[in-house]
Amino acid sequence: MPIISKKRLREFWETRKHDSEAVKRDLSAWYKIAKSAAWRNFAQLKQTFGTADQVGDCVVFDVGNNRFRLIGRVRYRNGILYVLRVMDHAEYDKQRWIEDWGCYKSPPKKPAPSRRKRRR
Repeated sequence: MPIISKKRLREFWETRKHDSEAVKRDLSAWYKIAKSAAWRNFAQLKQTFGTADQVGDCVVFDVGNNRFRLIGRVRYRNGILYVLRVMDHAEYDKQRWIEDWGCYKSPPKKPAPSRRKRRR
């Protein structure tokens, strides 16, 4: 499954001063497992990551033996996982991420095709 983007994982572990190597190891392990997955629905995702939770349109992954939370959005139809945010428990517990990432908002609708008739 393509993951967009590993950059957010890297940015998180680079900001960790005292445990950056452990965080890098944990997030890299999560990335490797998720990248090799081909989930078609949340039930299949849950078989891979048993502690994952669906929160509206977002999926919350516990990473590193529950030391961190990774917020993502999975588009099963397209087979793409978007990494929205990685955070520690203190930030996660504030619950601001739900609104910041629009987990309960409907996805944007595709524009309707143009119905203009062509002149000949």
